[in-house]
Amino acid sequence: MIRIVSRAMVALASAAMVLGASPMAGAQAPARQARLATDPQEAGLTCFYAAVVTGGGKTEALAEASWFLFDLTRQQTEAAPETFAEKLEATASLPPPNLDTLAADAQTLLPQCASRYPLISSKRVVTLPADPFTREMQCFALTSYLAGMAESELEDSGESPFGKRVGALADRLAAKLTEERAKAAGIADEAGMIRQFSLALRDISPLGNPMKVLEACEAMK
Repeated sequence: MIRIVSRAMVALASAAMVLGASPMAGAQAPARQARLATDPQEAGLTCFYAAVVTGGGKTEALAEASWFLFDLTRQQTEAAPETFAEKLEATASLPPPNLDTLAADAQTLLPQCASRYPLISSKRVVTLPADPFTREMQCFALTSYLAGMAESELEDSGESPFGKRVGALADRLAAKLTEERAKAAGIADEAGMIRQFSLALRDISPLGNPMKVLEACEAMK
């Protein structure tokens, strides 16, 4: 089975690098009374970039922050869930709101993000679907996505331990998701597999904190 890696990874990494290079990134600015927007798109993007900034550009922080983009894209694809991966690429390429102040506001905004989206900070144990093909497909979609992120140019020091972790799991799951199993699940061709990948990524992302979901995937037999 060919690993499917969304082009959104490039957009995510590039956007994070641009924000990290902002003159205000890491600067000790005066405390501000920043408030999270009520608009879902602005709030989701703001929380994603605030988490990236406070995470110092680490791949793990970017992986966890991606949950905000998942959540926003789920809302935007309710009527057409099979377009999730395509829409996620478009969402990931959007610039951060209020670029000039976001880096200074990030620490103030993150608690508001945690309050607005309690699932992102939840550390509860994640329960995966009971059907073996469904849960392996969902875990493959997530780890393939995260592996693509880790393989981006966000880290210039070589392949990160996190990248090796998710990449190895994605490869192991890809080997298990054979053509025969795909056909048995009603997936007849590459287009069907791409559609299933999109649906699987959409379905696994609301299960909980991405790192807790990853732990559940790693614990699969």
